[in-house]
Amino acid sequence: MGQYVEIESCWDSAAFHCPVCGRVVFTEEGDATQSPCEHVLFSWINQVGEYYNPAADMQNLLGDEDAMLSPWDDEFLERCPESAVLFAFTSHGMACGPVSLTIVHGIRFPQAAEDDEEAGQ
Repeated sequence: MGQYVEIESCWDSAAFHCPVCGRVVFTEEGDATQSPCEHVLFSWINQVGEYYNPAADMQNLLGDEDAMLSPWDDEFLERCPESAVLFAFTSHGMACGPVSLTIVHGIRFPQAAEDDEEAGQ
């Protein structure tokens, strides 16, 4: 089961970089990168409801038409990899009334065993 981190964003930028390797996940303009790193599980925008850059091992979960799960659902989080952290950035503003936008980025963090193998231990 993954973990969920909610962040109230006060920035006008949608830019997000992978916290593991630093590569771009979302640009300042709010566009998903065309070549995500191996740590990106998905990105999701609540107003659109579509997944961007889904990882191969997330296809079953994200493509489950019967379940139609969103990152807000407990079942979604339970079905994510154990090393997953979902970062939910929410920004608020005014249009013809109050508006908000949430972008969720699912990131796979390396597990301790993987770190040991990479270090040659």
